[in-house]
Amino acid sequence: MDNIKDAALMIKDADALLISASNGLSISEGFNIFADNQDFEKYFGYFQTKYGISNILQGVGIPLSASDHAKFMERLEQYMITDYYGSRQFENLRKIIGDKDYFVITSNADTHFQLNGFNPHKIWEIEGNFFDLEMRSPEWQDQREDFQHFTEKYRAKKVVQLELGIGAANQLIKLPLMRMVAMNMDWSYITLNFAKEINVLPVIKDRAIAIEGDLAKTLAQLKEKF
Repeated sequence: MDNIKDAALMIKDADALLISASNGLSISEGFNIFADNQDFEKYFGYFQTKYGISNILQGVGIPLSASDHAKFMERLEQYMITDYYGSRQFENLRKIIGDKDYFVITSNADTHFQLNGFNPHKIWEIEGNFFDLEMRSPEWQDQREDFQHFTEKYRAKKVVQLELGIGAANQLIKLPLMRMVAMNMDWSYITLNFAKEINVLPVIKDRAIAIEGDLAKTLAQLKEKF
C-alpha cells in the first residue's frame, strides 16, 4: 500500500493532472469492445448471427448495409450511452482530481468521460469517438489544440501524468506521454494496471509509481487517500 500512499502525496503536490486512459478503464467498467460476452449477445446478437462478428470492434469495422449500419449504431448508442448510468471509477477519479486543473487524453471512443461530467474542453479523444467525432475533423483539431495549450501552460510546473489502463506496448498515448514526462523534469508519472501491462521508461523511473492490480480496486484505494 506504500505505493498508493506515495502516489496520493505526489498528486496532492501537483499543480495539475494529465490523465490518460485506454481500454483498461472501459473494461473495468464492464465495457469491452473486444469481447464476445453476454452484453454483446444481448445488444448485437442480430449482427452476430447475420455477419458472424464476435465483438463490437468488428462490427464497427466491417461493411454493413445502410439500414444495418444505422441499426448497429442505434444499438451501440443504447449500450454505451442510453443504458449507461455512470460508474464508480469516474466518481473516484473526480475525487482524486479535486479542485486541480486537469486534461484527459483517451483512445476510448465511448464518450464516458463526458457522460460522467468531465469538461468536454479538457478532453482529447485521440481516435475520435463512435458517435459524433471523427479524427481530423475540426472538432478533433480543437481538442488537440486544447491539449497543446494545457501542456504549454504547465510545462514548467508540477504535473502528474496519471495513466489508467493503457497496455504496456501502447505507442499511441503511453509512449509519447512518458517521453513528455522525460522532457519535463518537474513532471511525474503514475500508472495503474495489471502487473503484466506495467511498463515504465527507465529514464523516468525515479519519478514514477506503478500501482499493480485490478483498476477498479486500485483506483478506489487511491481515492481513499483524498
